[in-house]
Amino acid sequence: MNFMGKSKNIDPRKRILEVADRLFYADGVRATGTEKIMSLAEVAKATFYRHFESKDVLVLAYLENRDRALWDYLSRPTPAKDLCEALIKFEQMANWPEMIGCPFLRIASEFPDTAHPYHRLAIEHQDKILDFLTDLLKPLAIDKRAAAAAILSIIDGAFSIRMLYGNSKEIPILSRAEAILKSFQSTRVQRRK
Repeated sequence: MNFMGKSKNIDPRKRILEVADRLFYADGVRATGTEKIMSLAEVAKATFYRHFESKDVLVLAYLENRDRALWDYLSRPTPAKDLCEALIKFEQMANWPEMIGCPFLRIASEFPDTAHPYHRLAIEHQDKILDFLTDLLKPLAIDKRAAAAAILSIIDGAFSIRMLYGNSKEIPILSRAEAILKSFQSTRVQRRK
């Protein structure tokens, strides 16, 4: 199977990252050897190690690219102006046919030691999303951090469902998040009484 097709003219570092991205995401990091990456990227061993001194460095670059890709996606064509717009984008992403789960949750499950560098990057990624959601909740008079964490669990749940069941059904995020927000708002009203 040749992933590269017409992209053989892409610079070697980019080719290596493209192949590694596909393989790490689909098969996992542990199951993907550097020899396979080199073969599919059509690069020599010396070229591979000139760009990535180790597989660990390549995995970290893969995770950094995945993180950057999410933020690029969320900000295009313009950044979400409110929580609803952001959740619609997350819902669309979760339902892409090629989506097989969150790459960061997949890495965290493959490397469960929370001190492992890959797992730490997954936590940092989650924390950035939590901060992003918390910021979008600023206009609401609720416990923003707790509500953002509850909404993040819905997003993570959607990607976990995709990982478990494939793309056989649509996974709602927006409607479930709206229900969470209503519960936070009604709890606040009840406390005032």
